[in-house]
Amino acid sequence: MRVTELQTFGVLANNLARARARALEFQQQVSTGKLVRQPSDDPSAFSHIALDKASLASIEQRQRNIVFGQTRLDLSDKMLSQATASLSRVQQLAVQFRSDTNGAAERTIGAKEVRQLFAQLQQSANTELNGQPIFTGTSTHGRATGLAITAPVTLTNGATDTLIVNVDGVTSGTVDLTSGTESLTGAQLAARLQSRINADSALVNAGKTVTVTFDGNRLAIASDSNGSPSTVTVTGGLARNALGFMGGSGTTGGAPFALTATVAPAAGNTGGAVAGQGRVVDDNAATLDDYLIRFTSATTYDVLNVTAPVSAARGSSNTGAAAVVDAGMVNAAQLTLHTYQIQFTSATQYSVVDQTTSTTLSSGNTYVSGEAISFAGLRVVLANGQQGGPQTGDTFSVSLAPRTVLSNQAYASGSEISFDGIRLTLTNGTGAPANGDLFSVVSGLQYQGDAGVHAIEIGTNQTVPTNVAGDRAFTAGTVDIFATVKQLVGALRGNDRQGISEALGGLNQGLSQIGAMQGEVGATSHRLTTSAAQLDEAKGFFVQTLSETEDVDLAKAISDLTLQQYAIEAASRTLAKVFENSLLNYL
Repeated sequence: MRVTELQTFGVLANNLARARARALEFQQQVSTGKLVRQPSDDPSAFSHIALDKASLASIEQRQRNIVFGQTRLDLSDKMLSQATASLSRVQQLAVQFRSDTNGAAERTIGAKEVRQLFAQLQQSANTELNGQPIFTGTSTHGRATGLAITAPVTLTNGATDTLIVNVDGVTSGTVDLTSGTESLTGAQLAARLQSRINADSALVNAGKTVTVTFDGNRLAIASDSNGSPSTVTVTGGLARNALGFMGGSGTTGGAPFALTATVAPAAGNTGGAVAGQGRVVDDNAATLDDYLIRFTSATTYDVLNVTAPVSAARGSSNTGAAAVVDAGMVNAAQLTLHTYQIQFTSATQYSVVDQTTSTTLSSGNTYVSGEAISFAGLRVVLANGQQGGPQTGDTFSVSLAPRTVLSNQAYASGSEISFDGIRLTLTNGTGAPANGDLFSVVSGLQYQGDAGVHAIEIGTNQTVPTNVAGDRAFTAGTVDIFATVKQLVGALRGNDRQGISEALGGLNQGLSQIGAMQGEVGATSHRLTTSAAQLDEAKGFFVQTLSETEDVDLAKAISDLTLQQYAIEAASRTLAKVFENSLLNYL
């Protein structure tokens, strides 16, 4: 068989090309450190590599989830620790000022520190991570919260069947709640309001919706939008009074724990003015005190701070040995600012008389030494002395002297009234306000969050919540911590020893409540730590498996590359020698 020069050159050239291709492959293996880089290198191995890489990516994402979740939990634990420290200091102050060695002046000074500690607690509860509050669900919602009502409530077509609301700055039309006469429970009222408000065309066109709840004995209409622009105001409607929205409070969704100012008309008002929802517009100026707006005529009013000491004194002609041991204001919404007298009709029975109106509030009451006597938002404690108890005809005068915040202010229907960081509106309803009409403004704090859960995936079908239920920690647990601290502020400013003692009991429960939440945070954190360790082990396994399948034996690859380079050199020299002896070279 004849072998031509062309065939010889072809064979040598192909060998050289194959050697160079192999050398390039070994060079890529040495430079990348990978034995399998594409499916053609090893289809079976490449499939295993793809699965291992997917598993690694999932593990690394879960590790990142745990790092973020651990950060949230660590911050939550830190803020709960700060809240514990603040509450412990409040507790110390309550113990200190409960003692009889302190008087009204000392307790007033103590109230200032407690107010600042309240602000610290609120700041801890409103802490954010990456713009998201850590003690809430997934969002915060502004709302209008009504006054207490007694369910069931009867709605009657044409009489008490309409409502007008403003949601995030958009005013609804007249929302019709019934076409007949219906008696609805609290849950039914909430469902009816929610469905009818959300069907209003003006709100639908603006993309506004609300969620309505009945909590305890109050309706709350919350905007479904989130953050500071989230607001709800009830502005009108025939059912406004029946549903408790002739007053109440309003908040924005700017923070999960927001200060509130609840406005309520006094039961004895004779004028026609109605109140809107009160709002706290400046947390720094808010005092946590309670107020009364007192009309001195149809066109003028005063604003009075009623978080003040209650004066209780025994009659100058008393023959018994009973004495006043404590007195305080317990409910600003029930105050009348009248002067009262406790009159003993026997050594064991007494009547309470409103001396301003010359009316008897109660009679035939049984006297028990050391037991509180409560009426018209006030509380008095009388106790027997060493010489015995009260005698027939003994009297004790009781009154509260509020501090004037604003005096002789001009009233205009619909105009805003602002004082101490609070803003509200009074409007003529059936008529103007009358001389002596009262509107209470009671401060407080409300949770604005929802029940959303920030859950992270730590394994297949395994998620862990990383947000702490702030309402359970601060307001909706065994005790409302903020309400308790506010009670202490009022008791200190009112020189009310029994109020201080009652607040102290709540503070003790509050510390236990926060401690329990810290325990939950610690347990969740421990679970994440354990999961992180397990993921580290799993990651190590997949990294090893992937390396065994994908990574090249570097020493072998370098040796193969060196041998291949020798082969290229040999093939090149052989081809050159053949070319020298070929006819083509001579031509």
